[in-house]
Amino acid sequence: MSRPSTTMSHGGRPSQTPRHHSPTQSNGRVPGRLGKNRRQRVALVASFLALPVFLSGCSTEWASMSPSLTAKTPAARSVVPTPHATATPSPTATATTASVNPFAGGELADGSAKHTQAVGDHSLVVNYWTDDSDTSVHLSAELKGADSLHAVKVTRFAATLEHSDGSNVSLADDQGEFVLTPPYSYTSALAIPTATDTADRTIDVRFDLLVETEPGSGAFYRQTVLDTVALNVSSSSEAASEGASQ
Repeated sequence: MSRPSTTMSHGGRPSQTPRHHSPTQSNGRVPGRLGKNRRQRVALVASFLALPVFLSGCSTEWASMSPSLTAKTPAARSVVPTPHATATPSPTATATTASVNPFAGGELADGSAKHTQAVGDHSLVVNYWTDDSDTSVHLSAELKGADSLHAVKVTRFAATLEHSDGSNVSLADDQGEFVLTPPYSYTSALAIPTATDTADRTIDVRFDLLVETEPGSGAFYRQTVLDTVALNVSSSSEAASEGASQ
């Protein structure tokens, strides 16, 4: 390629003679650009063709995510079985056993009784009475005819419920040491078990006493006093007359 000739203008500046272009460049087309434009058109057409598929996939996904379009599974219906009628057995009549008043027909049927037992030259008076519950017997023991100079002590009080069949139940066994010198007395309460029949029962009581030999001597002799109270017996007066006097 020949370089263009340079000429000097009147102003002293060189001017260049315009170059001659080749025939391939006279139309303004560039082979590289033609290939690039064609590839862009092909890519554009391909994108238009893929757009419906993309939109259809999106619409399917939106439809699956939309609560309003979600298929509802019908709720399972619970079937309650019809109960079969069964014959209800009639309740068996239960025999109820009523408790019997433990004092009916005995010495305490009227609510109280009084027994007197001899103790040397004086006597031990025991008063028995019941309360409204019909389950307890109260008692109080005191000396009569004794002076206040000779000391007297209760060292044991025992009570036993005796049944007519020979069995017995302990009601009390107090082995303390208590002053019984007048005007003092000894009191206690006995809980009587309920009864379901009118079998003969008695209360056997025992007092172990220490009696001073001489006033102020500090020497004692022992004396035991026994007493019996009849319960639920028709001949209560005869049972209580043994060793007891009104």
